[in-house]
Amino acid sequence: MKFISKKKLPITVVFLPGIKLKELFCASRPHDKRHCTTTNCQICPKISTDRVDCTKMSPIYKITCNYCNQFYIGESSRSLHDRLGEHLRFASNPTSPSYKEEAFAVHYKNFHLGQSPNLTFELLGSESNTIIRKVYEAHFIFTQKPEINDKEECVALQRFLVKN
Repeated sequence: MKFISKKKLPITVVFLPGIKLKELFCASRPHDKRHCTTTNCQICPKISTDRVDCTKMSPIYKITCNYCNQFYIGESSRSLHDRLGEHLRFASNPTSPSYKEEAFAVHYKNFHLGQSPNLTFELLGSESNTIIRKVYEAHFIFTQKPEINDKEECVALQRFLVKN
């Protein structure tokens, strides 16, 4: 910390708490994990791995449009079900005035108007700490360069990355 101050480096030091005992000892207890109980869930069948269901909280996720293989990367503090359900609604109603700036509404309006959404969801990770989750999202956006993400969003997330 003193070194950074002396050298007047443009760095902000952030101290994060360590791993909690609960996270160490309860992470592998399968009976403690939530499981989807939604009848005819529209999200779970679209998740690319069988080991994850839509109840996963604080996800970093990738959504691929199966018509054109373009993809979107996002994060949320809520469950996969809640956030991915929103993306599905945006893609299902691309001409809705209230969705006009949403990434999947724009994508489906410009490229797949009149087609029902054909999306696949992939969990890239999960993190309950908001700052760390946003850093992971920024990293995935920076390295994978998704086509559907809003370019202004990509620029805003770059502030979470340290460049060499």
